[in-house]
Amino acid sequence: MELSNIEKLLEKYFEGETTISEEKELKVYFTRETVPEHLERYKDLFQFFSQESTITATKDLKLNTRRKTRYAWVGVAASVALIAGIFLTNQPTKPDKNLGTYEDPEIALQETKKILNMVSQYMNEGKQELVYLKEFENTKNKFIK
Repeated sequence: MELSNIEKLLEKYFEGETTISEEKELKVYFTRETVPEHLERYKDLFQFFSQESTITATKDLKLNTRRKTRYAWVGVAASVALIAGIFLTNQPTKPDKNLGTYEDPEIALQETKKILNMVSQYMNEGKQELVYLKEFENTKNKFIK
């Protein structure tokens, strides 16, 4: 086998682009006694692969598959328990009959004004902090121009 062909196969091998037959060619080449000096470092690698490919198992392995199904049923049972717990604890409560309704329209108007005034105060408090944004905007415009 040509040396240049082996070097090309080695490049392909380390790029992960060789076929099985090309890898067999490399194994056969590197299991020979004489290998060029610059390729000597790959000899041990391919000899190791050749030796390891001949090893076979001496003992039959028994797989216990019952354990897997038992764990699967435990997972299913836990999921069902979790879903049942969520639905049982989040049952809707009985609606409250007193929803803050008023019989007298004047009292209802006064309560509505009071709540809208409170909302307005909270909105105005938040608006006071926006003054700093205006200063930031003015400074940004100075730098941009």
